[in-house]
Order: sequence, then C-alpha cells, then structure tokens
Amino acid sequence: MKRLAAIGVLLIALAVPAKATEWLNCSDGDKASFNVLLGNMNVIAVDTIEVEAGGKKWSTQGGDATLITKGQAFETADQIYIDATDDNVNAIVAQLRLFKASEGKDYVSAGTLRVAGVGAWAVTCSGP
Repeated sequence: MKRLAAIGVLLIALAVPAKATEWLNCSDGDKASFNVLLGNMNVIAVDTIEVEAGGKKWSTQGGDATLITKGQAFETADQIYIDATDDNVNAIVAQLRLFKASEGKDYVSAGTLRVAGVGAWAVTCSGP
C-alpha cells in the first residue's frame, strides 16, 4: 500500500507544470545593468529585477541591495517597457525601454536604461 501511495505522489508531482523562467540581461557594457527574471508566458510576467549603476545596487529581493518593487511592465511585438519603483511605490527608481527585432533565427533587443538620480545609458540585451 505504501508503494502505491508513493507512486501516486510521484505521478501527481510530475503532472504539475514547472515554472519556466529566463533572465533578460541588459547593460551598457560596464557602467549600468538591468537584469529581469521573466516568466515564460504569453504576457510579460516580471518575477525579479536587479539593477546596478553608479556603484549602487537595487533588487526586488533585497539582500545587499536597496529594496525595490516591480512597477509597470508592458510588452508588444516589438517593445518592452519595465519600471522599478522604490519599496513604497512613491517614485520610479529605474526605467528600461527596449525595442525588439527578429529575422529568422536572429533576435536582438536594445534600448535605454534610466536610473533616477544616477544617469541614463544605451543598453543591449541578451536573453529570451
């Protein structure tokens, strides 16, 4: 009986869909970066945001970085807009504005990153 119960639990665990995520990593090369963990869905689903600029770090996970919160996230066939706000949602900390293009197997995304009070950069991205 225990064997049947163990098999049943295993089958149920295998039937639950996995949460597929991928990182979108954007940077200017060395001065600023905006990394975002996206859920693999038909709509944009922001899970985690990590920003570094001007020697400072921000993250939705906190830790050794200043805590931020996910703001708006918007995606069309050729654009992605993501905002990160302070933890009280009083002010925008960082804005990522990207354009996407693809042809065959080639895919690129690039745009701008603005971090309030720190600067603005042209960024290129790798990831989904």
